Amino acid sequence: MSDTDASRETHIWSTRQYPSLASNLLPATARLVSTAGIGPDDRVLDVGCGTGNVALTARRQGADVVGLDASQPMLELAGGNAGLAAYDDIGWTEGDAESLPFGDDRFDAAMSNFGHVFAPAADQAATEMCRVTRQGGRVAFTAWSPDGLVGALTDILTNHTTYPDHDPRGHLRWGTPEFVRETLGDRCELSFQRRVLRFRYVSPQHFWQEFAEEAGPLSPALQRLDQKESRERLRRDALDCLQEWFADNTVRVEYLLVDGVVR
Repeated sequence: MSDTDASRETHIWSTRQYPSLASNLLPATARLVSTAGIGPDDRVLDVGCGTGNVALTARRQGADVVGLDASQPMLELAGGNAGLAAYDDIGWTEGDAESLPFGDDRFDAAMSNFGHVFAPAADQAATEMCRVTRQGGRVAFTAWSPDGLVGALTDILTNHTTYPDHDPRGHLRWGTPEFVRETLGDRCELSFQRRVLRFRYVSPQHFWQEFAEEAGPLSPALQRLDQKESRERLRRDALDCLQEWFADNTVRVEYLLVDGVVR
C-alpha cells in the first residue's frame, strides 16, 4: 500500500460518518472483552481503538486502559465518548500499530476489534501486540471471515477495481484459524470462536450506503472508481450479493474471535 492509499484509508475511517457504523460492532466488543477475562486493575491496550469501544468496555470492568490509533480525529472522538461516560483516566495515544510506542511486557492484555488486521503489515502489528503483553497475558482480536459477507463483497470489489499496491483480501487472512495458528501459534496458546454480528438496517441499500459509500472498510476501494457508471455497476452487484445476507431488517456479518494466552 502506498503512502497515498494509506492516508486515504485513514481519512475515510476518520470521517464523521464512522461512529454510526461503529455502534454495530458493540456486541463483538463486549464479547471480546469478556473472552479476554478483563477485570479490575488489568493493564489493557486497545490497538486501533477508533471511537473507543473496546477501551471504554474494558474500563467499565475496572481496567487501567490505553487506547491507540493512527488517526487523531478518531482519538478525539474516543476521548469525547470517554468524557460522556465520566472516564477521565483512559490514556489516548496516537501511534502506529506496527511499531507500538510501549515497552516489553507493559500490558496484561492487548486487544483489537477489527483493527490491527487492516494494518499494511498486520503480521508485524500482531507481533507488536505480543511483545507488549506479559507472559500469561492475553492477545485477543476480531477479524472478518473470508467466507462471510465481507469476503463476498471484497470479491465483488476486485471484479470492478484493481489494487496495484496491496492485497484487498489481506485482512481476511486473519479470519481463518489456520493463518492465525501459522502466524501466532509459536507465541500464543490460541482458541477461536466463530461469531455473527447482525447489523440493523431497514434495507440492503441502507447498509451499502453506510458501509461502503460513506464510511467503513469498503469505501476506499469505491473511491477508486472515477466514473459514475462504474460505481453504479458495482453498487448493483453488491446489492444482489447483500440480498443473500439480509433478513428481518438485519445484515448477517460473520467474524472470527481469537483469544491468545502469551507463552
